[in-house]
Amino acid sequence: MRSARLSTCTVVVLVLGLAVASTPAAARAKTVTVNPGDSIQAAVDAAKPGDTIKVMPGDYTETTPGPAAITITKPLRLIAQSKLPGVKVRILPGAGQIHGILVQPAQSTDPDIDGLTIQGFTVQGFQNMGIWLRHVKNYTIEGNESINNLENGIFPTLSANGLVKKNVSYGSQDAALWVEGSENVRVIKNELATSPTGLEVTISKDITVQGNNIHDNTIGVGLYHPATAGLPQAEWPAGPYGSWHIIGNHVHHNNVPNVASEGSETSQLPYGGGILLLGVQNVDVQKNLVERNDFFGIAMIDYCLAVVGTPFQCGGNTPSPTAPEDNQVIKNTLVDNHAYPPVGPFQSLAADILEAQFSPPGTGFYLSNCFSKNTIKNAGPLPPPLTNPNPLSPECP
Repeated sequence: MRSARLSTCTVVVLVLGLAVASTPAAARAKTVTVNPGDSIQAAVDAAKPGDTIKVMPGDYTETTPGPAAITITKPLRLIAQSKLPGVKVRILPGAGQIHGILVQPAQSTDPDIDGLTIQGFTVQGFQNMGIWLRHVKNYTIEGNESINNLENGIFPTLSANGLVKKNVSYGSQDAALWVEGSENVRVIKNELATSPTGLEVTISKDITVQGNNIHDNTIGVGLYHPATAGLPQAEWPAGPYGSWHIIGNHVHHNNVPNVASEGSETSQLPYGGGILLLGVQNVDVQKNLVERNDFFGIAMIDYCLAVVGTPFQCGGNTPSPTAPEDNQVIKNTLVDNHAYPPVGPFQSLAADILEAQFSPPGTGFYLSNCFSKNTIKNAGPLPPPLTNPNPLSPECP
């Protein structure tokens, strides 16, 4: 067997070459520490792309003019030296600030920010967003708290290649966590509570939602039709949307009255829903534990049917299709759902698994959805499930 050996000279040249090549990058990236009484925003402004900013425990109220307490326009690592839940780095609203942490390019024509970490912060009490990303790729949002940020808690939009992991978000009036207009995002092991929608996904591609604890919302998981998106349609990423994987989550006790602003589309959501597929396509819902949601466990509903009561008269500006299609609901466990549905027109729809969609006359019902190997466990007598005009879609192959 032949072996290759490098001469001492060659090794020295290689080592020196590697050192020289790596030195500029190492020199560019540095770590800055921010202490209570200092400005996080000032450190962000002074930082170079790729730098790390470590923030020591304490409360921080920035004095820079709004709209956000902290605005990031470059790749950075923003790390709180916290030990939640007891030792916190809290970001609180200053005068005129409606968002907590806003990350977006400095100019609308600039390229997406490439590389971002936000870790360990408590963002509390802002009028609109807690942590808001726009046009960011290759990002991590991990181990943060969003508390009572009134529009959305954690909100990555128009962004890609993200990890949203082990955050706690509660007390919003829209969604505790909303992924919108994004691609290749993993939402892993978060706790999402006390909001109209715990976890919302719209107009996105390749989204994985796994191992989250989603409880005490109006609707636990809302997978919503493009018409519900907050972005103007001109800003939507190109479709088709879907390839959403909802796997191994605990979705429970989502029975909180809706606190969304009156007149908004969100305010129309009835309480008591576990996982809602509202006019979406290409979604798989697998191995979730869905329990004690008073209206339904898992529902698959035509968007137009939900909004105007018929799937055929939804308005000329509504993106189509509006029927849920190509969805799979497999191996979920449903326990004690649909026990106490909202009084009124929705009451008769209470079910563990609800499929409410209708087909255009003469076409037959939609065969592209399927249900398989789901387990229903009810401790006591419950109202009968919905009798669909058409049978439930068939078992998955």
